[in-house]
This record gives sequence, C-alpha cells and structure tokens, in this order.
Amino acid sequence: MIHPTAIVDSQARVDASAHIGPYAVIEGAVTIGPDCVISSHAKLIGPLVMGRGNKIHSFASLGDAPQDLKHKDQPSDLLIGDDNVFRESVTVHRGTNGRTVIGSKNLLMVASHVGHNCVLGDNITLINSAALGGHVVVQDRAIIGAHCAIHQFCRVGKLAMVSNASSHNVDIPPFVIAMLINCIAQLNVVGLRRSGMPQGSINAVRRMFTILYRDGGRLPLAQAIRKLPPEIACDPEVAAFVQFVGESKRGVARYHPWSLRHATRATEDEAAPE
Repeated sequence: MIHPTAIVDSQARVDASAHIGPYAVIEGAVTIGPDCVISSHAKLIGPLVMGRGNKIHSFASLGDAPQDLKHKDQPSDLLIGDDNVFRESVTVHRGTNGRTVIGSKNLLMVASHVGHNCVLGDNITLINSAALGGHVVVQDRAIIGAHCAIHQFCRVGKLAMVSNASSHNVDIPPFVIAMLINCIAQLNVVGLRRSGMPQGSINAVRRMFTILYRDGGRLPLAQAIRKLPPEIACDPEVAAFVQFVGESKRGVARYHPWSLRHATRATEDEAAPE
C-alpha cells in the first residue's frame, strides 16, 4: 500500500506487499522488496536495492550522496539485504565510486550513521548516534556503542563490542570489548556464549586471548601469534582472528586492561551523590 501523500518516483519498483507511509519520498531508481515498511517522512534515494522485510522509520535517509569531496556524481549505489531495522533519523550514504552494503537482520538505532562504501555483515547493532566513516567494514554480530566513532577504512571484527563514546582509528579484532581510544579491555565472553559458538571454540579463543594479550602482551602481536600451540591455532574461530590481524592495514587495537577499570571508575564517579 502506498499512502496518497507519499512521493514515489516513476523509476521506483515497489513490491505490492510493501507499505509506504505518509509523506515518504522514494526518489530515483529504488527497488523495495516484499513486506518492507517505509514510515512517514522517510526518504530513499536511488540507485538503491532493498530486499524483503526491512523497516525504515520516520526521517531516516537511505542512499543520499556521500559526504566525500571526491564524489563527482560517479555511478554508485546502496545495497540492503533483508529484515533490517533503520530507526528514526538514521543516515546511510551510497558509495563514492562503488557500493555501500548493508547485510541482513541488522539494527541501526536512532541517528546512527553509515558512511559511503561501508560494508556491514549480518546481525549487527549500531546504538544511538554511532558513526561509521567511509569504507568501514563491520563483521557479523558486532555491536557499536552509542556515540562511538569508527574512523574511515577501519574494520570491526565479528562479535566485537565497541563501548559507548569511544573512538577508534585502528582495527578492532573479533571477539573483544574495545573501550576509550584504540583500547582492548577484555574478551567478549558473554557475546561468544550468546552467539551459539561451540564450547570448544570458546575455550580455544579464551586460551588464545590469554597467550596473545596477557602472557605475551609485551610481544608484538605477530610474534605472539607464532607462539600459539597448534591445537589452538587450528580452531576455526582462532584462525579467523589470526587472519583478521594478518590482513590489517591500519594496525590493531592494543590490550589495555586498565581501560576497563578507568571506564568503571568514571561511571561510579558520575553516579556518586554530591
């Protein structure tokens, strides 16, 4: 159903089961799949292809031009998978010269931003006002905290949790909790368990973390990785971590266990009575 006050471009292709709310704007070559809901005052700008079951809340803007001075109207687009939720005032920009990609079953909370040429996997959560610069890659099941900033060209590994109001200009490896500025505080053990990861892999990842960051914390990470016992290194989740680190072009966040104590102390100070 398309509300009579909605503006839908003649180039748009809207599935008959989709719902377009009042005063929504569908501009250019936009394809909207089955069972999508576009709420009032949302704006979609093509080229944009969206799968099924997506929910776009009021005042979200998807597919607008990138905030990049290099962009001179080169061909670019936005590709969105299935069953995503874009809450109020979310912005997702199409590529500068290429494509921005949003996977499936992601939750982008109020006022979060995805810059040009970003690639997001599946089951990711961006909490309120989280901001991803251009070309950022976020792997499956990562959580980006409120008011967090991820610098352009950085990567966030799968099942990583990035804390509120932190800022990062290096890669955040899989399975860790990152805080403050480029700091790894601890392993995201709760996230690993909730993900359904086999207990054997969880044990291997925990042992890996101890070897790399606690026992071998004074060694360069690449050197510490070479010290992993074969029975740990062969685990697929450990191998994914090692591959992520090996492919890094910006460097990887360092282990600073004091960052967790600092953040906890700051929270306690804020909560203390006058």
